[in-house]
Amino acid sequence: MHDSCMGKTITIDDDAYKLLSSLKRGARDSFTQVIMRHIHKPAETCGELLDATANDPAPRVDLGVLKRIAANRGRRSGGRR
Repeated sequence: MHDSCMGKTITIDDDAYKLLSSLKRGARDSFTQVIMRHIHKPAETCGELLDATANDPAPRVDLGVLKRIAANRGRRSGGRR
């Protein structure tokens, strides 16, 4: 948990505010928690990348979409069929 006695004031536009608000996990989730959960410092080495992703959950995968991709592999997108 990131909790600080000191804070900074930032200005964001309405779209950024709506996006941050949509990422909150509940009433007690702060914008600081949302930002720390979703914004990461770019990794400069492979070791930093491994450290940064070591505790990440597995990506959510829609198996139906993967099956459709596999079934349509090799076909042209749009145009002729």
